[in-house]
Amino acid sequence: MTPIDPPHICKTIKPIEGEITIDDCIFKTYKWLASSDNWKGRILFVHGYRDHIGVYNEFAETLAINGYDFFFFYQRGEGESKLINNNIRGVSNDYYAYKGIDDMIDYNINDLKEKNLNIDKLHLMGLSMGGGLVLNYASNGKFKNKIKSFSVIGPLITLHKDTYPGFPIELVVRTICFLGGKKLRVKSPIKIDYITGDPDYQKFLLSNGDTKGLDGAFVETRDFILRGRNLLNYNTYSKINKDKPLLICHGEDDHVNDVEASKN
Repeated sequence: MTPIDPPHICKTIKPIEGEITIDDCIFKTYKWLASSDNWKGRILFVHGYRDHIGVYNEFAETLAINGYDFFFFYQRGEGESKLINNNIRGVSNDYYAYKGIDDMIDYNINDLKEKNLNIDKLHLMGLSMGGGLVLNYASNGKFKNKIKSFSVIGPLITLHKDTYPGFPIELVVRTICFLGGKKLRVKSPIKIDYITGDPDYQKFLLSNGDTKGLDGAFVETRDFILRGRNLLNYNTYSKINKDKPLLICHGEDDHVNDVEASKN
């Protein structure tokens, strides 16, 4: 199927596309900028598993119109990110996932400084897998004290029973990682109805590939499951600074990530 345009195209504020090379990876970035006379802050966004920038046009533009820059980057192993030497996405894990956030926080702080904007107004937001990352970062992130606020949408704390593959499969994945097969790939299908109920967005996403055919490296699957589950440990969530604003948004009909875990 030929890829089609996303349902909502930016009409007022066009994103600035860029590339940031860090170590062996080229990160693709998109940045919507608010006008200088209405600037209130910048949101650094951490996307979900096998996410697509086209889903966020309307959201990002709305934020920019209302005074907030919106900065999106494809994580290592995702979307348009690629390795320097062989033009493939590469593979992520806990180390690369958190390092990517460290590096993007550092980049945005320097960018705000160059523009003479307030570096104390950098906010961190994440969705689904990215939401789990942001919550963990609020607890143990290297630069967590440089972030003004944390917000997450449908965070991956525990997978919903309709999406979780079951403990036997999880055990197989973890065993293969232990035996050295971290970069081998495993199917990680997600039903399109669980991603969005909007028929226009469904058509857009399906035009970019059947979501039932999604796959990831074994280590990616292992780490996002364990990373989310780690948020239920007292030693993790107790380290979140209660003086920093934290917003958790979660739909009750989410069949990917379990709303009960967010309530806990």
